[in-house]
Amino acid sequence: MQPALQPAPLAGRWTYGAVILGAALGMLAGYAPLFNATAGVFVQPLATEFGWGRSEASLSYAASMFGLAVVSPLVGAMMDRYGIRKVIAVSALIFGLATACMAMQNGSRALWVSLSVVVGVFGAATSVLGYLAVLPQWFDRRLGLALGIAMCGLGAGTVLMPATAQYLVTGYGWRTAYVALGIGSIVLSLLACALLRERHTPGAGQRKSQLAHAEGVPLRQALRSYRLWAIWGVFVLGSSATLSLGPHLPAMFADKGFNPADAARSASMVGVGLLIGRILTGILIDRIHAPFVACVFFIGGAAGIYLLGSSNDYQVLLVAATLIGLTIGAEGDLISFLVRSYFGLRSFGALFGIAFSGYGFGAVIGPIGLGGWFDRHGSYHEPLLVLPCMLLVAGVLTLSLGRYRRASAQAGSMPEVAGA
Repeated sequence: MQPALQPAPLAGRWTYGAVILGAALGMLAGYAPLFNATAGVFVQPLATEFGWGRSEASLSYAASMFGLAVVSPLVGAMMDRYGIRKVIAVSALIFGLATACMAMQNGSRALWVSLSVVVGVFGAATSVLGYLAVLPQWFDRRLGLALGIAMCGLGAGTVLMPATAQYLVTGYGWRTAYVALGIGSIVLSLLACALLRERHTPGAGQRKSQLAHAEGVPLRQALRSYRLWAIWGVFVLGSSATLSLGPHLPAMFADKGFNPADAARSASMVGVGLLIGRILTGILIDRIHAPFVACVFFIGGAAGIYLLGSSNDYQVLLVAATLIGLTIGAEGDLISFLVRSYFGLRSFGALFGIAFSGYGFGAVIGPIGLGGWFDRHGSYHEPLLVLPCMLLVAGVLTLSLGRYRRASAQAGSMPEVAGA
């Protein structure tokens, strides 16, 4: 039997570093920072120009996340079949062009929503779904740390891209801003693809043969597994509970009597928690059983949401925002790690895509559901009691996964000299 994965020739320290750098750079310029994180910057100018309400202007977030969630399993399967770099490169090109085309808005809501769906569909591979799929091929014992470091690119993009978008909108107008962001994304994404490497042989026939012999669970068997759908459920619940707060957090602080500057500081604390959560999760899951780590972060997030609803003390609320950010950061690392640990590399792309679709659907359901409740009842009180329970259920589901499928002894683990 041939080995599960053929190591690339001359795979030294630079190769491993380049893979992490490529993943970080790609996520910095990918879908989440470039489109989702900048959505709020465009709401006001669009609402002013077209006479839209803010809910209409912000429809692009939900529409794009819906497109991403629906297409994620297909993108994962295509990465298994054609290779991760090829899928990312093609997707990044179309994603960048679609983002630039957002400048063509003429006030048509149908055009606004349709283009947003296209952005989400082709942005899926430029998110963690694409870039984090490469790392399990190269890292074994320190996979968690590699994931955490790479995810810092996503965190940095979430900080840099909104500021860049605001500068462009203020100086050159929102249409020019969309074009510049789209072109910039293409350039940085192609540079990221140049840094990435795969351990699979490029030929389609050899790739199919390698995947057939790769260590892991066959796709059909995995689709009948409780663990796969439990992981999917974990991230539907987790992202619904945490990501629902993003668009509503400033309004929650305003309802408690705080000024816009104080509300903005709370959003910054979510970002700080997110960055810390990514690094901390990566370090911990290499040393502690990942479901235990996940459960602790979900409990922390539940406590944060409860404090958000029950306290009026500003310092306590900042702690709550940080706890919520820690949980969001942990979720990103855990998806890839859990799929790899329980199902191996044989059908990794397809299974990662399915798990990631749960995260995407949660990001659609949560904000819309929370906003709909507030519009009808004029209060966030009841949802802020329900959301912590959802995170606790997600923690129980994670613990139910049990032991890893087997101790990882991959042929593709990083050499001892590189410490992976």
